[in-house]
Amino acid sequence: MTMEQWHAEGERLFGPDEMKWRFACPACGHVASVEDWMKSGAKESHVAFSCVGRFTDNPREAFAKGPGPCNYAGGGLIGLNPVEIEGRKGRYFAFAA
Repeated sequence: MTMEQWHAEGERLFGPDEMKWRFACPACGHVASVEDWMKSGAKESHVAFSCVGRFTDNPREAFAKGPGPCNYAGGGLIGLNPVEIEGRKGRYFAFAA
């Protein structure tokens, strides 16, 4: 997917305000917006890369049963992030449905 295609899909799903764009963690399914990551104190580079739970006080383990958010890190040994964007390093979470 190109960056232009990714932006077009985000706008189609959630509108032009990227802070409102939502992504689903591939480990726990928790849905978070860019705004949620920013409020948690995460860096912009963590958005749609690591679960927002990593930046909260009490995340659950990434592959444990139960609701998220969890402590999944996209850069860890088990890479589940499904979206690759041309010209960007790493893979990212899919947009939430």
